[in-house]
Amino acid sequence: MKKLFTAEFFGKFFLEVIVIGIIIFFIQSYFNKKWQPFTAAETLKKENFLNAKRDTYFQAIDILNRVLAHTEFTIDGKLIDTTNRNIGGVYPTDIEINSCLSKLCIYSDDPQIPLTYQRLFTPDSSVKPVLEMGKFINLARQDLGYGDAIIDSTGDRYKFIQTHRKH
Repeated sequence: MKKLFTAEFFGKFFLEVIVIGIIIFFIQSYFNKKWQPFTAAETLKKENFLNAKRDTYFQAIDILNRVLAHTEFTIDGKLIDTTNRNIGGVYPTDIEINSCLSKLCIYSDDPQIPLTYQRLFTPDSSVKPVLEMGKFINLARQDLGYGDAIIDSTGDRYKFIQTHRKH
């Protein structure tokens, strides 16, 4: 009869126990980290970050809307609207524009967000400002976790609304 408990048996046994123990340790560590509740400080830090991100996007949208309000829209070099518009708001300053861009670079997870914002201030005739604004809003919406676009910015569905003063 063969000897059942040989040195080879014990070597394999201990090696398998060690490997299985290490695997179980890492699996348990993974699930502990995944399901361990956040502390109040961690939750507050996360909430503050998301609030700052949202506020930065709102600031950018406000700046972009003020720029669009002061834009004279043209098609083939001709002014689209020559009526007396009710613009409201003051054109943003360089400091406002650039500090908002810096904040977007800090808080945005998608690099297209600050690049799209920046593109609206670049003098380029191929840039269609209202379409870029729609793209910016959709990117910000996705980055904040609100899902896909509600109004498709690739077509003519996102509009810049202009109001007119009575003469």
